[in-house]
Amino acid sequence: MRLDHVRRLSGPNVYLSRPVAIARLDLQGLAGHETTDHPGFAGRLLDALPGLAAHHCAAGRPGGLLDAMARGTYFGHVTEHVALELSAAIGREVFFGRTVRAGGPADYDVILECPRDEPATSTVVERLVALALRTVLGALAGHVPGPSAGLAAELAAVAADHEGERLGVSTDALARAARRRGVPVRRVGDLNLLRLGYGRYRRLVWAAMTDATSAIGMEVAGDKRLAHRILADAGLPVPEGRVAASPAEALEALRGIGGPVVVKPLAGHHGEGVHVGLTTPAEVVAAFAAAG
Repeated sequence: MRLDHVRRLSGPNVYLSRPVAIARLDLQGLAGHETTDHPGFAGRLLDALPGLAAHHCAAGRPGGLLDAMARGTYFGHVTEHVALELSAAIGREVFFGRTVRAGGPADYDVILECPRDEPATSTVVERLVALALRTVLGALAGHVPGPSAGLAAELAAVAADHEGERLGVSTDALARAARRRGVPVRRVGDLNLLRLGYGRYRRLVWAAMTDATSAIGMEVAGDKRLAHRILADAGLPVPEGRVAASPAEALEALRGIGGPVVVKPLAGHHGEGVHVGLTTPAEVVAAFAAAG
C-alpha cells in the first residue's frame, strides 16, 4: 500500500463545505483484502492508537470503527481514520473523512477535512497520511507501531510544523469573528494576512492592523511609552507605568507602584516578553531579564 499523490480543494466541494485534501492510495497487494483477513490486526492498531476506539464511523456513535473492522472493512478506510486520529494528536482540528473507490481496482481516494486557514503549500496532511500508512502497515506486519517505533518523534516534528503554519492569535480571532458574522475570509498564502469580503467591500487585515491603519498609528502602538502618553492626554484611563533601564530601576518601580505589576518590553508586539501578575522582587528581576 502506498501514497500516490495528494491534491487540495480549497473551497466548498462535493464532499464538504470546507477545504479538503484528497489522498490517492494504491492498495497494491492489499486490494480486496479486509481487516478480518488479518487476525490480530485491529487489536494491534488499537494498542498503537487507543483513540480510535472513540471514532464513530458510519455508525454515528463511539466504537463504530471497531465494529466496522470486526465485520471487515478495507484498508483505505482504516488509513482514513488513522490519519484523522493523528491529526487530532497534533491539535489539528478536523473531523470529516471519507474513502471512495477511484481509478483502478486497487485505487482509493481518502478525503480528509483540512483546517480552513491551513496554507495550500503545507505538507502537513501528506506527512500525516504517510505516517498513517506506516502505522497500518506496521500493525499488519505484526508489531505495535507506537512511540517505541519512532512514531511519536515524527509526529512531534509534524506538530511543530503545523503550529508554525497556524495563524497568529490576533489574526485567528479576527478570522473566527468574521466567519461568525458571515463575512468571507481567505488567508493570503502562509502569511498572517486575511482578505475579508469581496470586490469593493474587501478589506485586508494583518494581525491587529487593517488596510486603513496609518503608519503613524503603527509607530505609536509599537512604543509603549508614547502610546501611554497619547492615551492619557486624550483623557482615557491608563494604568500607572514607569520605564526601567536596569533591574534596580525595575525594583524601584515595583516599590513605587505596588504589586501586582506587569513587566513588558518598551517596544514589542504579539505579547512577546510580557509578564503579568508579578508581586515579588525576584519575579520582577527575572521578568526584566527575560523582557530584555
